[in-house]
Amino acid sequence: MKPLGQPANGREQRAERALLSTASIDPATVTYAPATLPVASPSYHAVESTSLAVASAGGEPTLFLRLASDEVAELVDDAAAIAAARRLHALGLSPEPVAHLPELRATLFGRLGEGWRTARIDDLMSLETAAQLVEMHKRIAAGEPFGRPWSVFDGIDRLWPLVSAESSGMPGDADWMMAWIRTIRQAIDAAGVTHKPAHGDPHSSNVMIGPGGALQLVDFDMAGDIDPYYQLGVQMNELYQFESHMKPLLEIHDGAYSEAAFSRCRLYAAADDFYWALRSLLQNARSSLPGVEFLKYAGWRFLRCRMLLGLPGFEERLRTL
Repeated sequence: MKPLGQPANGREQRAERALLSTASIDPATVTYAPATLPVASPSYHAVESTSLAVASAGGEPTLFLRLASDEVAELVDDAAAIAAARRLHALGLSPEPVAHLPELRATLFGRLGEGWRTARIDDLMSLETAAQLVEMHKRIAAGEPFGRPWSVFDGIDRLWPLVSAESSGMPGDADWMMAWIRTIRQAIDAAGVTHKPAHGDPHSSNVMIGPGGALQLVDFDMAGDIDPYYQLGVQMNELYQFESHMKPLLEIHDGAYSEAAFSRCRLYAAADDFYWALRSLLQNARSSLPGVEFLKYAGWRFLRCRMLLGLPGFEERLRTL
């Protein structure tokens, strides 16, 4: 752990400014250290923020400082993110946001204690644990809107020109996938969309698992008012390879299985893969993080997108909405 006053780089300078701006921090005794190393492959984890463990008086770290990345700042609504962090904590679903410093795009959280770690996909695959996550997301969706309507298609429309202008890693069939995404959007919009408050990014790297299998959600940059079937479709797509394993989650979510709702989940899954492939390409063009395999992660998400779009009968899903 490192005391204040010896920053080695720009990130540490920003971290120290944030800690010095927090009234509850004693600058004479506070220390900090990197909490999470960034990695894009196999899991897109801690690559859009700097994470630091914070301690005082020589004790164990009790706080967690998150500095949002500048590289994707235009894609994040900071006000919606902190509103979501506070709402989810009030529901008992996430750590406490102790202080928020919007001018530094910094948030200080209570740090989860002994026995907590970032979840892996195999931690969340059992039906019991996956169902626990679904119920957490349903509790969030039952609340008041966050005030930030968002869809993955809006996100793609925003990323597409940025990536086209700044990145050289676009695959040769990107236009084909983009044409499919536009068709999927038309079908979903025609069927009608209901927006509800959502964490918005249910990938395993944003789930903490603790003693007794307890779960907490972290990282609120994607929070907004979103079609619940988008979030459910993303969860299904990450956890399972086979649709037979995905369908029970829809029954848990809705109380019954519907082919139309399942098709919506699968269509959203293809769009989500395309979105995160584009976002990773943008990070590859902009990020200063050394050795982070953004291109590898983008390639994997493009691959899964084209595999899903190419499945026999996938076009039929558009007709079942």
